[in-house]
Amino acid sequence: MAMASLKQGLKEVLIRKQHRIYEEEVKQKKLTYDSWIRKLEAEIKIDSVLIREKTKSLTNEGRKEINGSQEIEIAGYPSEMEENCLIYEVFDKSRGENEKISFLLLSEAVSKEQFEKVFEQIHTDVILFCAEKGELSQIALPLLYQKFVSNEKIVLIYGDEDIQEGETRENPWFKPDWSPDTFLSCFYFGSLVAIRSSAIQLRKTLQKENDIYQLCYDVIKENGGFDLRKQENPVCHISEVLFHGTGRHDIFYSNEAEPQKEKMISIIIPSKDNPQVLFQCIQSIINKTTGKMPFEIILVDNGSSNENKLRITAEIEKLNKEGTGKNNRFVSSRYIYKPMDFNFSSMCNAGAEEAKGELLLFLNDDMEVIQSDWLTKMAQKALLPYAGAVGAKLLYPDSDIIQHAGITNLRVGPAHKLQFLPDSTEYYFGKNRGVHNVMAVTGACLMVRKSVFAQAGGFTEALAVAFNDVDLCYTIYEAGYYNIVRNDVALYHHESLSRGKDGESEEKQLRLLREKDILYERHQGIYGKDPFYHKYLTTDMLESEYSPAFRYRVTLEMPWSELNKAENLLNKAREDRCLVIGMECAMDIYKWKYGVLPEKGKIKEGPDDMGYYFQGYSFIVGSDNACYKKTLLLQNRNTGESLMIPVDNRYREDIKNNLKDQLNVDLTGFAAKVQMNRLPKGSYRFGMLAEDKCSRQKLVNWSNWVLEVS
Repeated sequence: MAMASLKQGLKEVLIRKQHRIYEEEVKQKKLTYDSWIRKLEAEIKIDSVLIREKTKSLTNEGRKEINGSQEIEIAGYPSEMEENCLIYEVFDKSRGENEKISFLLLSEAVSKEQFEKVFEQIHTDVILFCAEKGELSQIALPLLYQKFVSNEKIVLIYGDEDIQEGETRENPWFKPDWSPDTFLSCFYFGSLVAIRSSAIQLRKTLQKENDIYQLCYDVIKENGGFDLRKQENPVCHISEVLFHGTGRHDIFYSNEAEPQKEKMISIIIPSKDNPQVLFQCIQSIINKTTGKMPFEIILVDNGSSNENKLRITAEIEKLNKEGTGKNNRFVSSRYIYKPMDFNFSSMCNAGAEEAKGELLLFLNDDMEVIQSDWLTKMAQKALLPYAGAVGAKLLYPDSDIIQHAGITNLRVGPAHKLQFLPDSTEYYFGKNRGVHNVMAVTGACLMVRKSVFAQAGGFTEALAVAFNDVDLCYTIYEAGYYNIVRNDVALYHHESLSRGKDGESEEKQLRLLREKDILYERHQGIYGKDPFYHKYLTTDMLESEYSPAFRYRVTLEMPWSELNKAENLLNKAREDRCLVIGMECAMDIYKWKYGVLPEKGKIKEGPDDMGYYFQGYSFIVGSDNACYKKTLLLQNRNTGESLMIPVDNRYREDIKNNLKDQLNVDLTGFAAKVQMNRLPKGSYRFGMLAEDKCSRQKLVNWSNWVLEVS
């Protein structure tokens, strides 16, 4: 009894020690937004820019200088905007005052009469419209000056913002680069907008009070902001915090009046041996679609059984005979039976060749229409001259759980942000509401003008299963078009009824990796780049939410891991599924940086950069995770030999938030890098070894991820 009490006492001492070590590590790795953003901003070069502040009266006294001028470091928000305006003269010491730019700061609450008086009495190069109480950041005026000086074609600039409570900054709003359809949906420019006075003078005055949105729209339209994307855009986003607000960020949604054009739509549905789901899809289109857009349905079958072929043929004949309902303009349906190996791209291309419509809508056979105006709304966007591919928000059936709300181009691959989250919540300033520009949309529901589809060369048939839709969207983007997701249009997606989920087997995982390689070999110039996803949001991991990058940072600045054989330890370890391991990245470091292997890349690295980078998460269900040491495993599938790889623990708030009933799961993330010459050739599977530092327990579990070392 005494011995048992002694052992228990010693164990409690060990547990307390592990908790102290764990808490200290969490403290070191859990950054705050305030400290993180200040460190980043300290690296921005603005030393040579000088600012002079002046206060001008807007009363009948005319342009009277009140406070004189002085050099300042930070610009404050005037307390009585209706009576006084702040003017800033900004110049670069190396250029001299001859190239200075003057800024006039105005509240959006300024009346129409005061706005007119500004142009009569005060002449500045740029007008800053401030919609909220707060202050300009220290870097705002220098960065605005640099942008306006560097490119005379820029007429409007907006930036990012956050909330400042006392001395602490929080709640950042990191915005996309110029996004015409997001702007038409909501005023995402936020609290501060800078417009060249010469561009405003084209309109003379505001049409009505507090009409900054209309002013921005007119200035952008007059200067070609709604044309095809070009290198020198009249609208510029400075991807730094320019404004510190004092309250919550507000955005308002606009009611966009879109042109009504009646164009034929060809709905192309690839399908094979899936008649029940296919008929549900078609009936939902026929029964629930309303509007004046004429549409045809083209089924492309790559080899259904004879029984199913006869069923589909009979259904098509019945559909054509009965015609449409009263509320839509269904024209006809056609059935293309073309036996071949499954190739989504080939099937879609075959349907496009037969299409009579000016608009093509590629639709999975497991889609279900639940919104009557879906087709009209998608067509309204697709017909805009600058529009590329148009998608919709997809939900899992009979739920509000998001399956698709646009595709983001991350370094770890194309990502479906917001997937698996309930649509009843509004995420990151309305990302699941309204309309947004994105890098890509899913081919499960993708509309595009036939001319744009032809210009892009159709779907790439080298991508038979995955990433063909992303490849098409990237090609369209590279041609200067804007891809769009209508998150105000929703459909049910009975996902994976046709062919199962990617990555659920080794074969599918390896195929997915091969097809991702093809994708980025074709689009090296945009690997890891996404103008509609901010650089300060997490970019190197797959997470559903939009999170500022301080919560999870990917860095290669870690020592190379030493590899050791694991046989002795594994012999004493119990294989247990309560040890969860999730791999997120396992790739050549060169490939991680540039998206392709060295022999296909355009940049040559030195020998110090040759190696592999591994990233993921792991935790033990029902245990105190602070007490475990985790070691990554690589097991050669031919020889059975296992190697141990020490890992760097990472703070993962996203995992922690999903494990509210688990203990000490702050440091569930891990990362490691291994020199290439340390790994013998072979095929490896990943695993995790968890050693309890307060007992002799050792657990092991394996992932289905595979690494091929050649």
